[in-house]
Amino acid sequence: MKMVAIMLAWALAATPALAQQPIADAAQRAAARAGAAESSHPAVFWSGVALAAAGATLAVLGTTAFKSDDGSSGNTPKGSFQACEALKSNPVYAGNRCDVLKGPNKPLVWGGVAAAAVGLGLIAVGVPHGAIQFGPGAIRVEQRLKF
Repeated sequence: MKMVAIMLAWALAATPALAQQPIADAAQRAAARAGAAESSHPAVFWSGVALAAAGATLAVLGTTAFKSDDGSSGNTPKGSFQACEALKSNPVYAGNRCDVLKGPNKPLVWGGVAAAAVGLGLIAVGVPHGAIQFGPGAIRVEQRLKF
């Protein structure tokens, strides 16, 4: 009986040692599959590039070409553009260039900034090994590099 117990103990002790190679092989196969399955998202990346470029373009156009007469530029008082346009009826002030008094088109500027931010988020998600994490009071953008 003692001999059977010793043989059984030896067999049970040897089984994990003998099973190490198949476990290691299975782990290597799983790691290779996970590495192959991990891919970048080029469509998301390029969509993000396009959206970020379009958003930045909108923000720039909102401050330059598509100004609004609702606001004012710089330190000029509110309503300066309207006052300048009203003075154009007077022949002395007919040559006034009032467009410089227009302010930025705020909805266009902030819409462009928001679109550019979403585009940058898509770029961060679309690159390989990239991630965006949202936490309490913080947004964290990660980019892991493998050597």
